[in-house]
Amino acid sequence: MPVTATATALRLRLHSVAARAGGVRYTSNMEISSELTLREARDLFYKTHSFPEDGGVAKDKWSPIGCRDLKVYLPNFDWRKKAIPYHDLHHILAEYQFCPTGEFQVAAWEFAAGKYPNIFTTLFCIPLVSMGAFLIPSRQFCAYIRGRRSRTLYEGYSYEELLDKTVGEIRNEILPQGSYHANLRDYLNYIKQVFLSAAVIVTPFLSIFFIYLGTK
Repeated sequence: MPVTATATALRLRLHSVAARAGGVRYTSNMEISSELTLREARDLFYKTHSFPEDGGVAKDKWSPIGCRDLKVYLPNFDWRKKAIPYHDLHHILAEYQFCPTGEFQVAAWEFAAGKYPNIFTTLFCIPLVSMGAFLIPSRQFCAYIRGRRSRTLYEGYSYEELLDKTVGEIRNEILPQGSYHANLRDYLNYIKQVFLSAAVIVTPFLSIFFIYLGTK
């Protein structure tokens, strides 16, 4: 299917699209046809968001925060280059939009679904869990519960081989099928994850504060 002829296959909406799986409701701002290959879906995703063809992997720097006249640039570390292609596929497969709230939801889903590739990726992404819990509590919780019944692509998948499979095939492999409900263990794990995330955010500031007190 030519990329230029698939305008209806990738529809980014201004309003939320609601989906229901049993007792858990999750929302998505993005619909991607299950019939596309992941390569076609990825190319559309990058084109829609004005990303380079490789998603920015080859760049030396990247900006996590940007506005018209102010951009904050960080080094594009090797650990990020390895993780970002799979992370972008998670956006496509789980249908969480590329925006701040979408990043919160993807982070919650990924932490619940499995381990990150390395400690640096883990530490970089974990603050997003508690941020989402504070800003979009219902959606964040639902993304986490959905992730508890999913698996990520970080382990056991070859990126190039994935691109030749359809979105539907991989969704069936990694996303929950049928209905599901949050149980007590889900709630306890979510609370633990949020507290751990908040601790990672707060610890550097507390360290600086206590160092400051020690110098007085």
